[in-house]
Amino acid sequence: MDAISFVLGERTRHLRVTKLSDLIHGSVVGKPVAKTASVTAVYQMPDGVDKRFSRYISGNTSEYRINGTPVKVEEYAEALEKIRIFMKVKNFLIFQGAVESIAMKNARERCQMFEEISRSAEYKEEYDRSKAEMQKLEEEATFNLNKKKNIVAERKEARIEIDEAEKYKKLHHKWLSKRTELQLFRLYYNDVDIKRIREDLQQREEIIEQENTQRQQIEEEIRDKRRELGKLHRDQAGLEQEIKKCDQKVSKRKPEYIKVSQMLRHVSDKHKESKKALENARQQHSSHRQEMDQLEAEYSRILALKEDYEHQQNKKSKEQGRSLELEDSQLAEYHRLKQKAAEHTSDLSAQLDALRREYDEQKDLFDGLERRKEEIENSLRLKQTELIDNQRRLQRLVEFIETSHRSITELSEAEKTIREEVESATRRMDEINAELETVICQLGEAKVERHESSRAVKKQELIENLKRLFPGVQGRLLEMCEPSHKRYQIAITKVLGKHMDSIVCDSEKTAKDCIQYMKDQRIEPETFLPLDFLDVKPVDEKLREINEPPNVHLVIDVINCDPVIAKKALQFACGNALVCDTVEHARYVAYNMGDRKKARAKRWDEKQISSLMARRDALQVELKEQLKRKRKEAELRTLQSQINGLEKRLKYTQKDKEGTEEKILSGNEEEVNNLKVNLEEVNERLSMCQTKMQELQISINAEKAKMDNVEDTVLHDFCVSIGVENIREYEDRELRIARERDRKRMEFTNQLQRINNQLEYEKSRDTQAAVRRWEEAVVSERQEMERCKKQEKRLKEEMEAEEIHKGNFEFQLSEYQRKCERLDGELAELSRRLVSRKREIQKLQKETSQIETRLEAKRSERHSLLQSAKMEDLQLPLKPGASSMPELESQLSAESEGADLNSEEMMRLYVMEARLPLDYKQLEKPLRMIADDKEVSRKVDEMQAEVDRMQSELSRFQAPNLKAGAKLGNVEQRLRSTEAEFEETRRKAKKARAQFERIRRLRCNAFMKCFLSIADNIDPLYKALSRNPGAQASLLPTNAEEPYLEELQFQCVAPGKRFQQMDSLSGGEKTIAALALSFAMHQYNPSPFFVLDEIDAALDNTNIGKVASFIREYSRTRAQVIVISLKEEFYSRADSLVGIYPDTENNCLVSRVLTFDLSKYVDTEE
Repeated sequence: MDAISFVLGERTRHLRVTKLSDLIHGSVVGKPVAKTASVTAVYQMPDGVDKRFSRYISGNTSEYRINGTPVKVEEYAEALEKIRIFMKVKNFLIFQGAVESIAMKNARERCQMFEEISRSAEYKEEYDRSKAEMQKLEEEATFNLNKKKNIVAERKEARIEIDEAEKYKKLHHKWLSKRTELQLFRLYYNDVDIKRIREDLQQREEIIEQENTQRQQIEEEIRDKRRELGKLHRDQAGLEQEIKKCDQKVSKRKPEYIKVSQMLRHVSDKHKESKKALENARQQHSSHRQEMDQLEAEYSRILALKEDYEHQQNKKSKEQGRSLELEDSQLAEYHRLKQKAAEHTSDLSAQLDALRREYDEQKDLFDGLERRKEEIENSLRLKQTELIDNQRRLQRLVEFIETSHRSITELSEAEKTIREEVESATRRMDEINAELETVICQLGEAKVERHESSRAVKKQELIENLKRLFPGVQGRLLEMCEPSHKRYQIAITKVLGKHMDSIVCDSEKTAKDCIQYMKDQRIEPETFLPLDFLDVKPVDEKLREINEPPNVHLVIDVINCDPVIAKKALQFACGNALVCDTVEHARYVAYNMGDRKKARAKRWDEKQISSLMARRDALQVELKEQLKRKRKEAELRTLQSQINGLEKRLKYTQKDKEGTEEKILSGNEEEVNNLKVNLEEVNERLSMCQTKMQELQISINAEKAKMDNVEDTVLHDFCVSIGVENIREYEDRELRIARERDRKRMEFTNQLQRINNQLEYEKSRDTQAAVRRWEEAVVSERQEMERCKKQEKRLKEEMEAEEIHKGNFEFQLSEYQRKCERLDGELAELSRRLVSRKREIQKLQKETSQIETRLEAKRSERHSLLQSAKMEDLQLPLKPGASSMPELESQLSAESEGADLNSEEMMRLYVMEARLPLDYKQLEKPLRMIADDKEVSRKVDEMQAEVDRMQSELSRFQAPNLKAGAKLGNVEQRLRSTEAEFEETRRKAKKARAQFERIRRLRCNAFMKCFLSIADNIDPLYKALSRNPGAQASLLPTNAEEPYLEELQFQCVAPGKRFQQMDSLSGGEKTIAALALSFAMHQYNPSPFFVLDEIDAALDNTNIGKVASFIREYSRTRAQVIVISLKEEFYSRADSLVGIYPDTENNCLVSRVLTFDLSKYVDTEE
């Protein structure tokens, strides 16, 4: 197959070698037989002339020859194609294993194969190029068409804009007239208000001058009285300091005294308990010694009995001697007869041995239970002793707990009394301080001595003035915020930062008016947040979805804003800041901001001031008394410390008691009960075991009696000869004596072991140590009692001495207090008069300040109106003959452009604005005759509403295009240009489509010619190959218009079977289907010969016969068929055979050829 493919022009990459020289014989083992090789195909032309096609290997290249003449590869391929041999299509051979792959190609691969066979693939490149060009031009034509439609729409829109522009101009002129009238109306009534305010201001200034003179006289008298009162207060403070020192000394010693007293009671109670415990320990030690003496005496007695028994046994053995010992001849006869008897009793002996083994097992169990019983009894005695000890310990703990409870109760009562006294004093001090603070605050208000700083007062007054003058001012940002929970207060304060005191207003214009007003008044700078000017970024909604860490919120979500319109300013200040309640993410410091309250002045009369001063003095005296009671806190802490110490000791003792009770109940008692239960179980098992042993003994005796009868019969003569009634009399005597001796010795040993165990346990209980320990405790506690008594007496004497010193200082203090009360009364009277004067002056100053603020606001309002008119390019009417003021216009222009003016420049500007000759007669007379301010405001709102309505109408025009005419001409010119482009593109697209259709027809015709030929032939060929008219095969295109673009479906129905997919057919069925398709493709463009390589590999004998018959018929009518086969069933049907076999020539493996002509023989299978 390699040779055929090679000579017919197959490329190297499709052969089974990497280079052409590998095809030379021997190259695969590195021993090529030559440097060159060639293959020649001899083809007999229709006219009988042979044509030789040769291909030579020369190095790694090849040389082509036709009839010995070298030719180019293109000429070689053209010569092969003339005899219908196409190498690319391979229409002349099928390789080994390629049959089934032809059937199993997918639909797309099958379509490509058909394109190669039909040679329609030669048009593919030109087809793709022309199609792409056609699509590109059609897209350009579509684009130009859409462009033309858009320009037509623009032309229509431009015509509409021209109409709207005319309407807009008319409405805009009318709107300007209305705005000018509104500004002139406002300026007129602003001038009226300014004249009225100036008159009120002059009256207030004259009255203030008179009140200031009287105030200065009263202040001088008050200063003299205060100097005298200050000296008295300093002396009084010295005495109070001495009294305080005495109280401190008493307070310092009193806790020590209480502590020593409590310690004395505690040591006394403990001494009594220790004496009682010592007596109990001595009694336990005495009982312990008596019990040990009894055990030692019992041990000695048992030991003496054991020695006496051993002595008696030795003496008895000597007296018996060897009277029953047998002679050697008799002993031999004895053994012989015993052996004979054993032979007669073998079955009985086996049964007896089994019974004895079972008996021995029960006996071992019985002995084990006896030992277990003795162990349980010993453990039971030990646990009962331990239980008694624990019960005694529990009794001592209960007594100590009762004593501790009594001590704690006594101390708690004393602590409760002192604590209530201290708490009462603390509460009362808080109440007194609160009330004293209120009284002092009220006195401060009465004396105009406010604790609020002047700066804070000015800031608050500024907000009040701004709110009154400019309705758009809402207030400070912090005042309008309230946290949803107090835990957020610190976080909110940090987030707001510099904006915390910022002033919120409705518009940029209001902010500028407020700033100008503050400049004029020389007030400290403030930050303003105009709502219409702020650029607020939207809140990031994803931040609200944070789940980890927990309780994370946007700051803006935890703030309640009032009024709601300030929400925008709050969002500007907070942004996307977060707040959380964990230490890792935020610091929380408790801060209670609360609502801000406006301070209101209260009018005081002389009686109220005197009452307040008297109440203040009384509260101060009571505060000192309560402070003395509060100093008992040190004594209270000492008692609490003692109580805590006792409670801790009681707690540990209680745990010890609970542990001991648990040990008795769940430990000792439970163990004793368990041991008793175990003892009962052991006794029960002993009884059962003993009963079982008795039953086994009866069985053993019965079997033994049977054996004894047999032995008596066999050994009768022998027993008579030795003088015994039977042989067991001799055997049992010695055995019985030995067993009795062992049993007695075991009893003595067990008794001694039991007594020794009890002695070891009793020795381990050192009761003498407990006696010594309690004796030492009694002596130590007696010494501690004596020490506490001496210390208690010393502390009591020291406290009595300090109380005497304290009484002397208190008497001197009362004298100073009476002198201070007299001076306080005189000062109160002078202060009342001063407060009255200051209150009146303050009232007048506040009224003056308010009038000045109103005047300044009106000036600022007039300035804002004029500046607004300038910025909006409104032409205000002037009086006839009056000219405009260039300097005023330049100042307004400069300020509108952002220039800052100082106070002097602003005042000069206000003067120029007042001289501006506006012609108010341009206003209608009814508009100039309004007297009520509310009616003026209503009229302003009405006029403003009309302006807003007209502005709204203007805004609906959506910025009309005033240059719509020029736009229309431009659009029409673009329309003409686009129409020309569209026609040119459409012409080119039409030409490209014609070219594409021509190529498509050529490709489609070539493909369909091949497809229809194969589709028509495949079904008859499949029926012929299957030798069954019921077989069906078909080829169907997916795309009927252009089948080469998509898939070709190949379907076969095997004879006698239902339709199945190709990959579900058997190997033989796939081969038949593939052969049908291959022969159909061969018939479309038939080569003169057809080479098939082992196409019968998957066929059974039946299918081989069918295929062989078909090929035989095909070769006679269609083309020469060359088949390579290894199956006799196949090649036996051929016309001639060519056999290849290996041979060795010059140590080289070569192929030999055999031929055989079968046409001479008759085919019997036909």
